[in-house]
Amino acid sequence: MKKFFAVAMTAALALPAVATSAAAQDETITVEGLFYLDRNGDNTFNEGENVRANGSGVVIRVQGTNELVGNFPTGPDGRYKAVLPKGPKYVISNNDMTDYSTTKVGHGASESASGLDFPLRGLFLSGFTFVDANGDGAKQADEKTHGARVKVTGKTNSGAAVDVETAAGSDGAYLLDLPLGDLTVTAPDLTAAKLALAEPKSAQDVDWLTGTRAVAPQGGDRDVRIDLRYVEAKADVALASAITPVKDTYAIGDQLDLKLTLSNKGNVPIAPTFVLGSFSAKLLSHSDNVTLQPGTDEDFTVKDKILPGKQTEVAIKIELNDLTYTEVHAMARFNFGRLPDVDHKNNVVSTKIKVVEKGAETTAPTTTETTTAAPVTTTTQAVAKAGNKSGLASTGASPLGFLGLGSLLLAAGLGAFFMARRRRS
Repeated sequence: MKKFFAVAMTAALALPAVATSAAAQDETITVEGLFYLDRNGDNTFNEGENVRANGSGVVIRVQGTNELVGNFPTGPDGRYKAVLPKGPKYVISNNDMTDYSTTKVGHGASESASGLDFPLRGLFLSGFTFVDANGDGAKQADEKTHGARVKVTGKTNSGAAVDVETAAGSDGAYLLDLPLGDLTVTAPDLTAAKLALAEPKSAQDVDWLTGTRAVAPQGGDRDVRIDLRYVEAKADVALASAITPVKDTYAIGDQLDLKLTLSNKGNVPIAPTFVLGSFSAKLLSHSDNVTLQPGTDEDFTVKDKILPGKQTEVAIKIELNDLTYTEVHAMARFNFGRLPDVDHKNNVVSTKIKVVEKGAETTAPTTTETTTAAPVTTTTQAVAKAGNKSGLASTGASPLGFLGLGSLLLAAGLGAFFMARRRRS
């Protein structure tokens, strides 16, 4: 009996609650819809189009009085949902129009309704990223891709930071839905794979000097095309030098002007560095197209990249202040990501110099002395030639000396003979 009474009381209490809930449902309406990025502009959410997740959503007001009912943001699925008192007619407005535009600015509702969607238009970035083997500027079916991700950074119109990236498909194509704002594409650094950006062929290519390009729509077109084309990179910087004035000998305190010419012999833009080796002099100045490594007098970097086939000249003035400085030596060092220099033989130059104390120098031009021995005049006696009437061979030696000696000996012998006969007699 007690159990029955308890059940009856519970049922009696529950009935008003159920009735109240049903009445509450009769007194409210539910409105909901989707925010999505309408790529083709047909005001329909199509396969392949993305939702606008976690956006500002909608603001709802009472029509006629403009009374604010509330703000209802979108969730991760791009949907908003609002439960409203039944009775008034409501105006449901897009509250997400700073960073996007839309063809649907609002909806009206007085009854529960779904499908109150808002198609958005931002920037639709697409293109190809690939290795342009034939250099024609277009992606061919047999040209390889690299798998690196395309990155976009910047700020939206509302000031929100943008940092998104996407990978290209197997065909090298990529696509990004972006908000309106100041945005930039940055090409991935592929120098580790010996790839570098190719020379631009059209306005849709990334700048090969900066590796970037602004995501800027043309006119009212929100579809932006940017291609990231790469080439098999060959990096080669060559160095040449000249010194003025040219002397055999320089004195302490003399000033030299050194002109270095850096040439790009490769196929990618380069910003080389160079160093003055074994530098024992005073640096007076350098041209403004290079920067000096802080804390050094000999380590320089070219400010602007040198295009393939081009060169830049650097002027450096130094003062000699050390007798041990015997060689003006410079070496260029290639600096472009992780690309190696393909030819190290052409990036070192050296000029020998001689530095002496002031007053001991000579400014005479360098000459090559040739020492020639003075001619020797030899007087020789005439000799008979072979086959002459004397019957002597033509040896070049004179027999007269030997004949004279024989005559003296003969005379001495005869003198001794006559003296001996006188004594005997």
